[in-house]
Amino acid sequence: MAEAFSRLAKVFDELMSDVDYIEWVDYVEDLFNLAKREVVEILDLACGTGTPTELLENKGYKLTGIDRSVEMLKIAKKKVKAPLIAADAQSFFLRKKFDAVISLFDSMNYLLTPEALIKTFKNVRNHLKPGGVFIFDMNTLKAFKDYWGDDIKVKETQQTVSIWRTTFDESMGTSTLYITIFYKNREGWDRIDETHIERGYRIESVEKYLHESGFKWIQPFHHLTLRQATENSLRFTVVARC
Repeated sequence: MAEAFSRLAKVFDELMSDVDYIEWVDYVEDLFNLAKREVVEILDLACGTGTPTELLENKGYKLTGIDRSVEMLKIAKKKVKAPLIAADAQSFFLRKKFDAVISLFDSMNYLLTPEALIKTFKNVRNHLKPGGVFIFDMNTLKAFKDYWGDDIKVKETQQTVSIWRTTFDESMGTSTLYITIFYKNREGWDRIDETHIERGYRIESVEKYLHESGFKWIQPFHHLTLRQATENSLRFTVVARC
């Protein structure tokens, strides 16, 4: 199986054209203020094709981007001035610390074991300055079970037609996405097939792993709000300060 996002990168921005990234980035700024942290330097972990990176850079922040997918970073390099590094969230090592680390669009759900999640949290903690802030969002188990579920969806954009088939394994708390994309090229249509697996975690478990990783102030919010997240939320965003 090809690594997730290896071929998808070329059409990722087209597929995500309906995402309001401006709203997400404004929300991140609100959470910086809530955490009472002045932020200048930001590490964008799992930055993908760099759209939030670009928006934050345009606001005057100093960004560094990390992503496991070289292909995604090739797209990001066309958008941003920030240094971009191909590395794994669990094991990256930089010789600097940041005011904030962000990881958006359920990237943490791709960590399929508590051990991998804790290892990543500890690595993030080691790259934060004292009092630094970690902001990330995750899909909930409810989202995987009731919203994604065992289902087939078809999505059309100007350049793509995609088929999204999901299956939920309740015993493991994992959702597997089989995505087939047809996209226009000069000669007609080409096809991409990828498989993506995400795992849901209970909010209280995520808080526990953050405490174990050295974070002291932890607030989980219903995504894009300042309301306390619950297991009935479909997505929650965490603000953690060390």
